[in-house]
Amino acid sequence: MQQSKKTVSIKDVAAYVGLSVGTVSMALNNSEKIADKTKSIVKKAAEELGFKKNPFARSLSTQSSGMVGCIVPDLTNNFYGEMIAHLQADLAELGYGLVVGCSNESSRLENKLIEQFLDKGVDGIISVPVSEVEPDLTEIKKLIQRDYPIVFISSYYREIPRYTVMCDLKDGMYKLAKNMFEQGHRNFVIITGNKKLVPSGERVDGLMKAVKEFDIKVDDSNFIEADKVTFIGGYSAINDIYNEKKPDLVLAINDIMAMGIISSLKSQKVRIPEDVSVTGFDDIAIAAFQETPLTTVSQSLNQMSKRAVKLLLDRINKESQEFGVDRVPAEVVLRKSTKAI
Repeated sequence: MQQSKKTVSIKDVAAYVGLSVGTVSMALNNSEKIADKTKSIVKKAAEELGFKKNPFARSLSTQSSGMVGCIVPDLTNNFYGEMIAHLQADLAELGYGLVVGCSNESSRLENKLIEQFLDKGVDGIISVPVSEVEPDLTEIKKLIQRDYPIVFISSYYREIPRYTVMCDLKDGMYKLAKNMFEQGHRNFVIITGNKKLVPSGERVDGLMKAVKEFDIKVDDSNFIEADKVTFIGGYSAINDIYNEKKPDLVLAINDIMAMGIISSLKSQKVRIPEDVSVTGFDDIAIAAFQETPLTTVSQSLNQMSKRAVKLLLDRINKESQEFGVDRVPAEVVLRKSTKAI
């Protein structure tokens, strides 16, 4: 039976060239402390032996892996896929790689991912908070107490309103609702997640600011909490409500839900926007290319990513001070899913 080839370690390279593991590690990482001749000898030996660097143990001298961990709650939502693409590109420009984990909206799984990332030696973590009313923040609180580099993006935990970069959700929804009300809409419903959580709560606050400004009377029937803020969640939430209330405007707290809402309404032969206007929030790439292009609010993932990466690197390099919530401006994007009435 053929034996599997033994993996060559950095210790093997060190023994081969007669140098310490630390010196070999610094040579392989082009440290200025190592002479060019030594670097050349070490790299040639590593190539001859077939040594491959472990990306999670890049440098014994700097204790840096060159990797950042990223936790998102839902990989089926294009918003998070686009977020990861921006983060990966911005980190790559600074010489960092990205490792991604999905929490599936579970704080228990989020805790496990944090432990796994720490075991792998990532230099910092960028995390999207999960949508649980009472999340288990055990591992996150440990990181905060240790001043470990963690940054939250797109939302924050109400217990920990720190080190966060996100869209100004309240102002974004206010601008959108104001625009719709100026176009004559009054009989609306909004499909949200749990309003106790930041993503839905801040959007509802923005909507209510516009409602008061236009002196529109509302009651509980205007607010519908979906089981999940997904395509299916939006589809199911509007399924019965439309025929009961006959709104002229349906607002969703994200684009994926809005797409589910439009699909459900069209299955009932409801015309968009002739019978009812529908809006989303996020401005994911596919929002503009739907059969009925979606009116929405742009969160500017490009700016969110750049600010989050800068904040994380500042924290990694011990250059940041106490930091609260940095809100990126939101802009309304009008398309064919809405019309004036």
